[in-house]
Amino acid sequence: MAQYVQTPTKTFTAGGAIAKNLRVAFDGTNIAAAGVGDIEIGTTEAPVLAAGPAAVRLRSAQGTAKMTAAGAIAAGAAVYSAAGGKVNDVASMFRVGIALDAATADGDVIEVLRDTAGKAVATAEDHTAADTLTVAESGSIHTNTGASGAIALTLPAATVGLEFYFQVGAAQALQIDPDGTETIALTSTGVQGAAGKYLVADAVGETVHLICTTAGEWSVFGFTGTWTAEG
Repeated sequence: MAQYVQTPTKTFTAGGAIAKNLRVAFDGTNIAAAGVGDIEIGTTEAPVLAAGPAAVRLRSAQGTAKMTAAGAIAAGAAVYSAAGGKVNDVASMFRVGIALDAATADGDVIEVLRDTAGKAVATAEDHTAADTLTVAESGSIHTNTGASGAIALTLPAATVGLEFYFQVGAAQALQIDPDGTETIALTSTGVQGAAGKYLVADAVGETVHLICTTAGEWSVFGFTGTWTAEG
């Protein structure tokens, strides 16, 4: 029978030890410290010393929450999901809230006012040189604004659910390379291109949105302009 609570906390089953004041998420049927790409269900109210019951302050609870910093954070800074159930002021996949006091080092506990917890944050980066994108940047926007020549951006390994947006911001070649021998779909047909072959465009305003729906492959979910596949 389904259960519900009208309180700010709820008890879950932890799969192992979890420190106090960490973001937690489901790991199969149990909970564990949330990763950078996890939307947490809440934060631990007390240390969990071994597999078993764990009291969690729910993400929906009123008021503020105590969270563990992954590094120095200034009071008033926006905080984002970080590995190991922590938060950081480095933009990542999910914005958690605003730090109400400062952290000076990894492991410090701070008070956080939640605002857009669980909402993906689309960050934008202008590249003037070649770069390799990371899993943590999924959902972000990448341009070549300011580039004085052709640049290549390399995607991370194509894992289901990852997505990236690209826009030509300078009249220079913006090349999108797959990881290794993975593939990117052709914008004209949606058919996957040849192994390891890139897409490229060079007219200001051209865009492409790539999402991985099958491991090892990037599909095009929208584009403008002309994107050419490597021959």
